[in-house]
Amino acid sequence: MRPLITKSTALILFAACLLAGAIWVPFASAEKLWTEKSGAAGLSGNAGIVGSTIFRDLAEKMGPGVVNIRIMQKVQPSPFNPWGQPPGFNQPPPDKDGYRQRGEGSGFIIHEDGYILTNAHVAADSDQLQVALPSGKLYKGRLVGFDRVTDIGLVKIEATEALPVLPLGDSDAMKPGDWVMAIGSPFGLEQTVTVGVVSGKGRSLGASPYDDFIQTDASINPGNSGGPLINVRGEVVAINTAILAQGQGLGFSVPINLVKKLTPQLKEKGRVVRSWLGVNVQDVTLALKEKEGLRVDSGSYIERVTADSPAHKAGIQKGDVIVQFQDALIKNSRELPTRVAHTLPGTVASMTLMRGEKRMTVEVTLEAMPGQN
Repeated sequence: MRPLITKSTALILFAACLLAGAIWVPFASAEKLWTEKSGAAGLSGNAGIVGSTIFRDLAEKMGPGVVNIRIMQKVQPSPFNPWGQPPGFNQPPPDKDGYRQRGEGSGFIIHEDGYILTNAHVAADSDQLQVALPSGKLYKGRLVGFDRVTDIGLVKIEATEALPVLPLGDSDAMKPGDWVMAIGSPFGLEQTVTVGVVSGKGRSLGASPYDDFIQTDASINPGNSGGPLINVRGEVVAINTAILAQGQGLGFSVPINLVKKLTPQLKEKGRVVRSWLGVNVQDVTLALKEKEGLRVDSGSYIERVTADSPAHKAGIQKGDVIVQFQDALIKNSRELPTRVAHTLPGTVASMTLMRGEKRMTVEVTLEAMPGQN
């Protein structure tokens, strides 16, 4: 029996509700470079996707704020060779300033003054950055700051035209199954639009102890790095960052709520200073629960407390199980270090822990992680 709806028919039936006009409200704080939407502009959640032009409207509205970032390398003059270059060694000539393109990625404008978010691996190792706008204008980009751990970079251009700004959304509100759209320059194909869903959250690729990616099946390829992942409200909810080449439809993006926490530091200091707690942790397993007589099934089990660390000063002990940090429940050993690292040093953080059968709350004054330059 033929299916009632074919794949091609399903693609035609995407989307409902034309985007309403967006109200752009800049944050009052000068430290916050981004904007957010006010009210229920666009679609709420995934309601009414079937039968509309929502993705076409999103591409038209958001595309102008997505840029192509060209990674330029200073070319050293080579000695004259009367026989020419050997086969396979021919390269495009450098530009008039002596730079040759050696790669490219994507980015998106978050402030009318020319601030652009991208990936650190796109912007950090370039002799010069060139930023191409969809309007055709080309600017030199200045790297303001970057963080290799989370792979976030902040670039600035001195534009002579009014810049389209993309608003940032709430990545915590995204759920598996929510529709998303990616815009970028895969393999140099600028303004490429792909559509998919959120496939998972809180993913770790082992790149750092603080991995917390959003997984999506929206097609992401080399050159998409640094581009936006957009929800159906027309808000950026993540920065497209990595793929698993072994599979298909396995893309990973940095949540925008994390980016919001770190961007002010990138602007002010050019780098990120992380907090530490001073503990070694492990997951709560069945074997550990039976051995230690634990009364909880999840959390971060404290294996060791470093002397004179913030945890030591707060009275945290070996054998405690941290079950909540601030307002966030801690379900495993990876979540606690991540939450702590992304909280500013000097913050007095409330933590809930289990010590035997006793549930208690302690306050910890976080300190900067030792050894940070």
